[in-house]
Amino acid sequence: MIKSIALAFSFLTILPVFGERARQVSPRELAASFSAFPIVGAALGLLMAASAFLLSTHVPLPILAVLLTLSMAVLTRFLHLDGLADLADGLWGGYTIERRLEIMKDSRTGSFGAAALSLILLLKSASFFLLLTHQAWPVFFMSPVFSRFAMVLAAHGSPYARKEGGLGESFLTHMTLNDLLKAASISAALSLPISILHAAILMMAAVAAAWTVRAVAIRMLGGITGDVLGAINEITEALVLAAGAILAHNLS
Repeated sequence: MIKSIALAFSFLTILPVFGERARQVSPRELAASFSAFPIVGAALGLLMAASAFLLSTHVPLPILAVLLTLSMAVLTRFLHLDGLADLADGLWGGYTIERRLEIMKDSRTGSFGAAALSLILLLKSASFFLLLTHQAWPVFFMSPVFSRFAMVLAAHGSPYARKEGGLGESFLTHMTLNDLLKAASISAALSLPISILHAAILMMAAVAAAWTVRAVAIRMLGGITGDVLGAINEITEALVLAAGAILAHNLS
């Protein structure tokens, strides 16, 4: 499990824990790291929640909301945002599966990708502002936990879209049901003690987002890629933050 945690941190953040990023690993080790994705989310969530709590009395809330959004992007080296932009360009820029996948490999960001990035970042910043206003600290912690779990949920049992293969294929084809169950158990163990109400509602939002994007990707791309998983993380995180903000607003 220690190896899985180290690999998960190295793939999902700018932190090369235990030097695993430079180490040669087997496809099965890559797939096993899925089980530790929620732990990475918990570390990011704890950092966000602590920063929000400590800075909320010293930094104007609109500015702090934008800084938190930026911090999440930097800590994940913009990897998931890049996947979202590529997926948006591919889905709306091509009319066949082959053309969509070709567009997604292009390093340039088109108008669809730019629009997707703008909307997601705006939604996150607005949600952070409302969460700060209502001091809904549990949501800061749980949103990255559930968004990382959403990637695991979407990956399990999904075909890899690219016929020529790729890094994402190692994750998908060697993933087991046990990896998914571990990730689900870790997510529940981390979130339920903090707030059962928030955890139940936000988990349902995460599951719905993961299954929806997965279904769209399989239909329009023929399967899942690394970009799709990154997009699932960003979309789920934004929706969970928004759901938490709405919940906090209505309970206040």
